[in-house]
Amino acid sequence: MPDQRTDLRLRVVQSRFQNAFFHELAEAIVDEATRLGVPADVVTSVVDTEPDDVFVLLPTHEYAVLEGGQFLEDPRLAKRCIGITAEQPSSSHFDTNVYYGHKLGAVFDFSTLSVKRYRAQGIAAEHLQFGWTPTWDEFDANADAHELDVLFMGCATPRREHALSKIGRQLWSRRSRLILSDNAAPNTGDHAAFVTGERKRKLLAGSKVLVNIHQADEPYFEWLRAAEAAHCGAVMLSETSLHTEPFRHDEHLVFSALSSLPHALAALLEDPDRLKALRRNAYELIREHPFSAGVEKLLSVARDLRKTHDGHRLRLGPSRTQPFRQQITPAWERETDSVDAVRQAIREIRLDIIDLRRRVSTDPAIDPTPVIDHRTPAWDRRTPRVSVIMALYNHEPYVVEALESAASGTYSDLEIIVVDDCSNDGSNATVRKWMDKSPHVPVTLVRHPVNRGLPRSRNEAFRHARGELVFVLDSDNAIVPTGLERLVAAIDADPEASFAYGVLQRFDSTGPVGLMGVWPWEPWRLRYGNYIDAMALIKHEALEELEGYTLDRRLHGWEDYELWCRVAESGGHAAHVQTIVGRYRQSATSMLSLTNISQDAGFDAVRESCPRLMSGALELQVDALGDWLSRVRGEREARDVWLSNWEAQNA
Repeated sequence: MPDQRTDLRLRVVQSRFQNAFFHELAEAIVDEATRLGVPADVVTSVVDTEPDDVFVLLPTHEYAVLEGGQFLEDPRLAKRCIGITAEQPSSSHFDTNVYYGHKLGAVFDFSTLSVKRYRAQGIAAEHLQFGWTPTWDEFDANADAHELDVLFMGCATPRREHALSKIGRQLWSRRSRLILSDNAAPNTGDHAAFVTGERKRKLLAGSKVLVNIHQADEPYFEWLRAAEAAHCGAVMLSETSLHTEPFRHDEHLVFSALSSLPHALAALLEDPDRLKALRRNAYELIREHPFSAGVEKLLSVARDLRKTHDGHRLRLGPSRTQPFRQQITPAWERETDSVDAVRQAIREIRLDIIDLRRRVSTDPAIDPTPVIDHRTPAWDRRTPRVSVIMALYNHEPYVVEALESAASGTYSDLEIIVVDDCSNDGSNATVRKWMDKSPHVPVTLVRHPVNRGLPRSRNEAFRHARGELVFVLDSDNAIVPTGLERLVAAIDADPEASFAYGVLQRFDSTGPVGLMGVWPWEPWRLRYGNYIDAMALIKHEALEELEGYTLDRRLHGWEDYELWCRVAESGGHAAHVQTIVGRYRQSATSMLSLTNISQDAGFDAVRESCPRLMSGALELQVDALGDWLSRVRGEREARDVWLSNWEAQNA
């Protein structure tokens, strides 16, 4: 029965600048407390404390960082506070929670493992088991059609990216989506790399399998993630974990070692009856553990705290007035030292050697004009929508794999233009042989009589491109079978986008080693370096307007980065495909390894071509627009309230 006593008011204290997920939890706690007959609300600004108030800090460490420690350092308030935490015991955040836990009236955590660690530190922590709550329920027992086969949601860490790269084949061969967030600063709301609220629950409900990988090596069970999946009918495939009760392997979800994850995922997706049983069992389990039981336990502790404090009336406000921002210093603003000077000198020497080799190896009698070396019979039969352009230089062992990846994918409305930049191995002959075996593929092979470098080769290939869209593929990389199809779909879904790119699987001689291109289009990131590879699908007209790739020697190896910066500088944007579309070969001779000896000259050149972007002026414009929209929304809400009151009074 709901508790009708009103000698307690539960106030869940939130920072305005914290992660949106904790706002969801706060709303669930308030909703359940209200159902139990206890007044409760969420407080995110000024707090007027009353004698019956007991406060919940959710989560403790995050509030302290974002708003200051007034609830935590003032003993009159600290003993009226319950801290709810959800941090892994191996993290620095957990250590912060331990520090404040000794000051608070009580501590709760969603993990039994964390509760044991708190108790070992002398804190009488309690377990708050998260269970079924009606506001999160999206389960449909009759749902058969799902938009996605595989979904991953979580912050990006090297460990997670490495594990996801290992299941790359399952991701690109299925309908998959990777939503990797950046936890360097709080994700305060819904955006391309972070989903929350109703959109997240709809996404889970439309997914067959939710893949879960731990942030760190500790086998910490993400209980809240499992609960969310059970509410919505997504089957959770998780890395092996400890303290998973009441969830059990192969009854409510599936656990697997990382090494077996690809096989476990494939087996799960190929067994619809097993999927159906797991999702039903998980939902029935969560219904057997209502969240109201945990909130009742929380309220019992809150009542005890209410009896022990003397009911001070205080007025408190947040100490922070501006949102927390990730503090990153652009490379060009950092102090340089002697090592930086040596690196820059090495880079200049290396570029001088490249230029010298070109001059020495070039016969003055040779005409440097590019020539069409070979064409397949299919070239003149049609004009495809996509032109795949490839610069080739001494990649004889890899070029056939690159060509095959483009020609044998699920998207066939394409042509291929290869520019051989005067290779001195068997690359040219290898391409010609492949063309002779693939007469049905429209291919043109252009040869540079003298070596001219990567940007000129790409620009030359672009000059021959007839397609509406241009896909850039390096001759030692590969596009996955579904990659082009998904990139084209992304461009079609966002007609204003200048180009589309997606997640890339990094690999070396040992196999998959990580991911690239995980972040969506966020121009501010370009100020600090490149996060988008050259492997992208660009509109022909956009590349033409930008006049192709730069020939500035200072940007050797950074030509694609500078191009993306110019897209941002001109007000353009890109569409992002949140799954693996290509494979990037990582080796000692890859462009990624050879161009970053020194970044000073490169950043200088980008600052010259993109002054507004690199100065942060574009970010200021976005911030100003956001502030203006916030004011407009506030004024509109105030107007709606006034209008409602007026209508009520004059009804």
